[in-house]
Amino acid sequence: MTSAAAANPARTNPVRKLKPEELLRVEGITKVYDGSVKAVDNISLTVSTGEIFALLGGSGCGKSTLLRMLAGFETPTNGKIFLAGKDITNLPPYKRPINMMFQSYALFPHLTVWENIAFGLRRDDMAKEDIAERVESMLSLVQLEKFAKRKPHQLSGGQQQRVALARSLAKRPKLLLLDEPLGALDKKLREKTQLELVNIIEEVGVTCVLVTHDQEEAMTMASRIAVMSEGSFLQVGSPDEVYEMPNSRQVADFIGNVNIFDGVIEVDEPDHVTVRCEECVHYVGHGISGNTGMSVGVALRPEKILLTKEKPEGEFNWCAGEVIEIVYFGAHTTYHLKLDSGLVIKAQELNNTRDLSCGLTWGDRAYAHWNDMAMVVLTQ
Repeated sequence: MTSAAAANPARTNPVRKLKPEELLRVEGITKVYDGSVKAVDNISLTVSTGEIFALLGGSGCGKSTLLRMLAGFETPTNGKIFLAGKDITNLPPYKRPINMMFQSYALFPHLTVWENIAFGLRRDDMAKEDIAERVESMLSLVQLEKFAKRKPHQLSGGQQQRVALARSLAKRPKLLLLDEPLGALDKKLREKTQLELVNIIEEVGVTCVLVTHDQEEAMTMASRIAVMSEGSFLQVGSPDEVYEMPNSRQVADFIGNVNIFDGVIEVDEPDHVTVRCEECVHYVGHGISGNTGMSVGVALRPEKILLTKEKPEGEFNWCAGEVIEIVYFGAHTTYHLKLDSGLVIKAQELNNTRDLSCGLTWGDRAYAHWNDMAMVVLTQ
């Protein structure tokens, strides 16, 4: 995840309300290759009408295989897929009310933008006047009316992406599948296009399942995220839930930057917990599902740490060390602090003035401290 996203972890879009109707239901989907390799392992999920649902994970985690099974390009070894209550598990791709947009966009180079968008409609034998009306509507939606007669090679990457989206939406699918849709764009254009894509999808009202390895992209675009690893879901939740309340070390470490302290629960009360680590004692201002004496990890995001030259008061939620690295990112600065135990942690400071407000430099002794709601106790 980029540093900017770590500092502002989740564009949760509180106005983006999910409709209660279930559109997609997957029950116990498994895909086995070569008799023993499980690319997807017993996954179940539901996606609501109008939702943008992201499958997030590294290469080889099974997210693209799952997407291809939804599209009908792969046949599940076990499990069922239902769309609007209908079992589509064994339907061929061309009979599914689903469209898939690929990372390469797969535009026809010899056809104009207009003809690319019309292609699928012509294959469905739609009347000529209806095709013209639909294509013009799609061109207007993606703001490419004046590019209708151009060929794909005459367009920028972002424009090609919008043509591919218009072609995918032209047939008015019940479900739109996006496979790394912005992977071919540069960073600045990708960030701009993420928001454009979300706005277009929401304007049309189509339900979308998005595959990406880019955490920022998932958190910007999706209403819910499923973090995948080795063919299984590690956690499913809204962007802020996954970032702020990871359910395991693996999720905490995968989403953004995180410091993890190893320790043992000393006090376990309904309203607070204390965890003793080699570096410090954490006072967590809420209860957890654990017990005294349990070995746990304490996850602490860099942007939740405050650095000072002065020693904090009290015995909880602070540690000390030497500044061994300072990395300036523009919007924020990341400090690497080597603690007395040898553990190196990261702390971020927002650069809201032109000078570095904490006044620390390489070799300084610094104190890191945080409040009692900044941490997540990880029991797995």
